[in-house]
Amino acid sequence: MARPKKEIEELRIHQINIRLTDIEREYANKQAKLAGLTIANWLRRAAFSKRPLVLSKVTPMHRAYYKQLVGISNNINQIAKNLNQGKYTKILSGIKETNDLLHQIAQYLTDDRQTN
Repeated sequence: MARPKKEIEELRIHQINIRLTDIEREYANKQAKLAGLTIANWLRRAAFSKRPLVLSKVTPMHRAYYKQLVGISNNINQIAKNLNQGKYTKILSGIKETNDLLHQIAQYLTDDRQTN
């Protein structure tokens, strides 16, 4: 079964040639690959699209990282909620002591850097 013919208005019969530097061509090629398009289709979309270009596909790896970040943020929110409710007071005092020690170490390092 053959592909249906396009209407006259849909046919791309006009051609425009443009000159690019090596850097511009490399950039266009890279962005087109990230978007999963040919260079011509990427340029056409960049020129005529009213929406911002999607410059990269979401890979499974990115999805996995996003899922981990969401899990981490949920854990942080739960910890903050428990701290605000007065739970974990021993841990909170330990965190404050550690924070104070880190500030002292940073001050010693700053002072030592200034004397050298």
